[in-house]
Amino acid sequence: MASVFCIDRRRPFRTMLTTMSNAPSAHAITAKLLARREAFKSFLVSRVGNAADAEDLLQNGLVKALSRAGELKDEEKAVAWFYQLLRHAIVDHLRSRQASAHRDNQWAADAATLAGDSEAEREICACFDRLLPTLKPAHAELLRRVELRGEPVGEAASALGMTPNHASVALHRARSELRAKLISFCGDCRCLDSCECD
Repeated sequence: MASVFCIDRRRPFRTMLTTMSNAPSAHAITAKLLARREAFKSFLVSRVGNAADAEDLLQNGLVKALSRAGELKDEEKAVAWFYQLLRHAIVDHLRSRQASAHRDNQWAADAATLAGDSEAEREICACFDRLLPTLKPAHAELLRRVELRGEPVGEAASALGMTPNHASVALHRARSELRAKLISFCGDCRCLDSCECD
């Protein structure tokens, strides 16, 4: 029956109980970390450069530390362990920020390229002009204003006596209806360069 309580037969049961009672409690680790909260935050602000991001990283780090407090064998090493946890969080944060900046730069470059290509905007399938009058008059005018003239949806909505929300919904429906008509009339010809759908 003693083997049920003693997992390691080489170590006496009394030694195991003593070792278990020496393990730091989550409460003691929490108190130790919270006592140095401002030092941790200063450390994060100096590396991240932003108090709001530093606060978020600190909060997430504290949550992670409390969930993994059982892994810590020595309470005296809690502060060093937490600094290491914060360093890893900083690296992850900076990688995420760099990836986000790269995506934003790529989007801006693509938008600038498309904005400079006015020829592509002008070459619209002739079928578009033929099918636009087959839509509801309000939908057709909304498409003309927003898609062809480049008016913001809010301005087009007020000019047509609609609320911006109603105009957004109507614009979505008009695009869907026109797309379906273009596919049924032209097929999937992708005829932006030269329309051959007569």
